[in-house]
Amino acid sequence: MPLSMLPVGKIARINACRARESTRKFLEGLGIVPGVPISIVSEMNGSLIVNIKGSRVAINRGIAQQLMVEV
Repeated sequence: MPLSMLPVGKIARINACRARESTRKFLEGLGIVPGVPISIVSEMNGSLIVNIKGSRVAINRGIAQQLMVEV
């Protein structure tokens, strides 16, 4: 399922990234790579605040829809 559908507070593991290459490289720089646990902390103005590797990062909903996760 896409990350954008994950309920707030639930932990999932990133399965795949369906974004284009430049976006994928940007996400890799943030530590958002397949196999890593991720959770949504909150939603603000169309962006998601996610917790990944102990850090909080804001990503827009469009990118979150391209990140596939499994619970």
